[in-house]
Amino acid sequence: MKENILLVGHSGDMYGASRSLIKLVRILDKNYKVFVLLPEAGILHKELSNILPDDRILILENLYIFTRKSFKLKYIGSTMARFINNLFKIRRIISRYNIRIIHTNSGVVPAPALAAKISGRKHIWHIREWFGDFKKFWPIYSAYMTRFSDRVVCVSKTMADQFNGHKKVITIYNGFEIPQIKTEISIPEALQQHLNQADLILGCTSRIRLIRKGQEYLIEAIGIITQKTGKNIQAILIGDYVPGYEWQKETIAVLIKKYHLEDRIHFLGHLANPLPYYRLFDVFVLPSGEPEPFGGVIMEAMSLALPVIGSNAGGTTEQIANAQNGYLFENKNAEDLAEKISYFLNDPSSLELFGKCSKERVEKYFSLELHKENILRLYKNILNEK
Repeated sequence: MKENILLVGHSGDMYGASRSLIKLVRILDKNYKVFVLLPEAGILHKELSNILPDDRILILENLYIFTRKSFKLKYIGSTMARFINNLFKIRRIISRYNIRIIHTNSGVVPAPALAAKISGRKHIWHIREWFGDFKKFWPIYSAYMTRFSDRVVCVSKTMADQFNGHKKVITIYNGFEIPQIKTEISIPEALQQHLNQADLILGCTSRIRLIRKGQEYLIEAIGIITQKTGKNIQAILIGDYVPGYEWQKETIAVLIKKYHLEDRIHFLGHLANPLPYYRLFDVFVLPSGEPEPFGGVIMEAMSLALPVIGSNAGGTTEQIANAQNGYLFENKNAEDLAEKISYFLNDPSSLELFGKCSKERVEKYFSLELHKENILRLYKNILNEK
């Protein structure tokens, strides 16, 4: 008889953590009876319904997700009330469905760990976030994580380093398949004409937010190269603005105008299936100003045999083998990013060689099969522990 497990998500969207949650469900559902708890019925719920029966996808609309607002004095009372409410409700779910392991899929959902401990159940905490912005709070919260978890799984060694070598903390890289893209894309004729004239085409897939996601560093780097060389570099940016940061659109527009790049920078917005558009790129760039835990979009680009450029911070440093499948640039340094882009601009023959290395790295170090083996071994070990 299969053991019952509960995966807890922090969102109903279909960004990185949610896509990783779906992978976990597919891996675990063959060996266990999987239930999923979400804070809302969004796109993720719809995707999960293609894998699990509807009665195994649970919604807790008041699920507490901590944000910066949580630390403001006027919200402390409501935060504690929601946390306690979550404890009772999650404990009831554990009891009703006889859950043996609770697996929290994000570092920003605090209640399931304590609910599991109180219920005498095993708990896995999957850390997909960098908590460098919470320096005063982090020692307390990281101690809470390790105290009430049987394992803390980090998506990169850099994220694991946040826990200063704690014995419960392990690293399991996310796994990726080599995609078979059959979908044809259609782009406006004007955009195609711009791309046809390009000396180099850069691609970036990410939500847009200044500094955090760093699109301004990419735009500035292109401007620097354009002014120095006169070369035609085109950039395709896929993704919407982070909710609440739409005002930054004007800041980016001013930067584009400053470097006269109106016909060089192209925004496609959010795309449900961006992978076919990667065929347009010569090089993939993720210019994040803050450390990426383990950028899934970099792995997607690598799996499609693209050279990649990313900042020398976070999990990106484990994905990119510098000067082999791409380049690492100095974090938040547009001049250095411009230099790294110029390497490909000046040596187009390196694109194929670097791209081949990208794909080989995915197959060797970041395959879905390796990820599956590590996850199933983790569950087996935890269930065998007393």
